[in-house]
Amino acid sequence: MTRSRKGPAALVALSLIAPLPAAAQDFTELLEIRRVKETLDLNQVPEPDLSQVPAVDAQRLRDYRTLTAGALQHAAEPMQAQLAANTFGDLCARYLHYELHDAAAVCLDQLRELAPADFQWAYFKLLLQIASGDLEGAVAAAEEALAIRPDDPSTLIRLAELQVAAGDIDGAEAAYEAAIEAYPESATARIGLGYIALERDDPAKALQIFQEVAASQPEGSEANHHVGLAYRALGDADRAAEAWRLNQDVLIPMYDPLLERLRPLEEDVTLPLDRAVAAAAEGDYDRAIRLYEEILEANETDEEVHFRLAGSLLVVGDDERAERHLRRTIALNPEHGPAHFALAMFLNRAGRRTESAAHLERAADLMPENLPWRLERAQMRAGTGDAAGAISELERIVAADPAMIEARRTLAALLIGSGRAEAAVDQLQALVSLTPDDLQARFNLGLMQFETGRYAEARRTLDEALERFPADIATRHLLARLLATSPDDAVRDGARAVDLAQSVVDEQPALDHLETLAMALAEAGRFDDAVTWQQRALEAERQAAGGNSPQRLDRLALYQARQPLRAP
Repeated sequence: MTRSRKGPAALVALSLIAPLPAAAQDFTELLEIRRVKETLDLNQVPEPDLSQVPAVDAQRLRDYRTLTAGALQHAAEPMQAQLAANTFGDLCARYLHYELHDAAAVCLDQLRELAPADFQWAYFKLLLQIASGDLEGAVAAAEEALAIRPDDPSTLIRLAELQVAAGDIDGAEAAYEAAIEAYPESATARIGLGYIALERDDPAKALQIFQEVAASQPEGSEANHHVGLAYRALGDADRAAEAWRLNQDVLIPMYDPLLERLRPLEEDVTLPLDRAVAAAAEGDYDRAIRLYEEILEANETDEEVHFRLAGSLLVVGDDERAERHLRRTIALNPEHGPAHFALAMFLNRAGRRTESAAHLERAADLMPENLPWRLERAQMRAGTGDAAGAISELERIVAADPAMIEARRTLAALLIGSGRAEAAVDQLQALVSLTPDDLQARFNLGLMQFETGRYAEARRTLDEALERFPADIATRHLLARLLATSPDDAVRDGARAVDLAQSVVDEQPALDHLETLAMALAEAGRFDDAVTWQQRALEAERQAAGGNSPQRLDRLALYQARQPLRAP
């Protein structure tokens, strides 16, 4: 619950403060002393177990509880009652912030009784129910919050997420759409609609939504992860992998009143660097930049501040200054691995690949335990033509972390490209075990098994792929060719090969597909039909290339001799 997300500019931070004549008031209605003292009873709020809270923060919580008790006890006039109520609310927010749920639940109930029309307490109750795992209670809390503020985007988004979890896709869609109507720029709500499209088996619509969100977000946005999921649902593993490579886990901003409520509570006790880091974590990069620069005015040699400032500058698009601060970080500490890595990624995006590669090599050498960096290094080596160096690095990576999916995927592709089909089979088998819904991995595994003579294994692999992805043309085509041409009698099935190949030709009458249908017909003993379709394939080749290859002419002669084709 402590994960920060910056709120949209169109919404104001929630506050207990509302204007009164000549004074600041914390609730939206005038609270009388008696009502405050009767409703807010700190003795009923259990003392939380602070053993898991950092020692400094735990002491602050104890001190703040003592402060709250004193404020309630000594409230003798309306303004003091208001301040006491405000302090009680601050304590409640702190308990919620540190996930001290039992204490937070009791004080929230008291605050909601005291100020039933105050939106934030209903919203905080919603957050508490979600954190506690009470989804039914969370839905009820969301409905109560929306009764107070019907068009609150953050509440609508959380309600939509709860409805998705409950299987109410229609309700979730309506909630997401209402959130977008209230705040059209809400990337989080649009991401939600993308997942609704995926739930309804419409990955093309989901892809369009996710791509629009990604285009509106900073470089490296986690929106690229969602784009990759849509591509995977469409069966395009290569584009999915490319989208995932673009994801640098830059959060999609989402307004969260709890964090807005807590920020002013913590600023008076937080060091300047902590305030800057918190601002960046909340997405308030302009404020973070300003705070970092103030720190550097006092101490220009602080390498960590230079590095963090560079990160915020990159997010807002100030590349020139970001590069300057990254280089200053490295000048101050040549062994600052994260700075080398960040500079390498920046230089690569700018097309300065030689220098980028040097910094990436240095970063990975400085922090060999950072496998994602080493994966980036391997991919950069592959991109510059050093396939052997990339394969060597990737083999070490998967040995260190056998479950690192992207490393295995990249290694398999490089092994295939290097003609090492047997080694590729091993990587692809592991990849299929790790990612059963990876169509491209299953297809490539079947293809490599076919090419290495593992015909029975290839059939099992392709049959399983077709069970999961019955509409995939490439899988149907490869299986049809295997069933038609395998030298293994137990693998061949001419009749099924014809059915598969015919379905492929009906959808895409491409040259290779026409030829596979001819192979299947020959295996089924229908040689006259095989000759007809092979002649169609030859005509298609002549139209495309101006002539025919000897191999395809030999196949025609084979069928005319009433002989089926066998794979080598």
